[in-house]
Amino acid sequence: MTEISVRHTFQGSLDEVFEAVINADRYPYVSRLFHVERLCLAKSGEKDGVGTQREVELGVVWFKEEFTLFDRPNRVDYKIFETRPYFDHQHGSFIFKKVGHKLIEVTWESCFVIPSQTIPPKILSTVSGWMVKAAFKSALMILDRKLQEKRQPKRLAK
Repeated sequence: MTEISVRHTFQGSLDEVFEAVINADRYPYVSRLFHVERLCLAKSGEKDGVGTQREVELGVVWFKEEFTLFDRPNRVDYKIFETRPYFDHQHGSFIFKKVGHKLIEVTWESCFVIPSQTIPPKILSTVSGWMVKAAFKSALMILDRKLQEKRQPKRLAK
């Protein structure tokens, strides 16, 4: 089993950072390697909440996830239910914590198993852990950059 935990500190309010990370409408095409799209609204009828389903492309990995716990603006838990390439997702979380004036620490955690008949489990877990950590860290950094760009005043052409 591989367990991943990545932290990144954003500048902004708790609500603003939460929306930047969770709301798929904010940045559906985040970058060439990172795409998020909401597939299904929450069971409550709200855009985001328990039952919200999203499709995510993160590098060469594609998956569908469903929010299983939604505590705005503090925590969202999710479960991945369809993947390419296949892996067995146990659970995942986004945890938002105020750590200073306009500083929000986001922790992205995930636990999964990649089945293999040919690669020893310990090696597979180590290598996949490195790769997923890098992808998670990159995704959080890209979301942070998008949030900062959104705040920049638009320059008028001369």
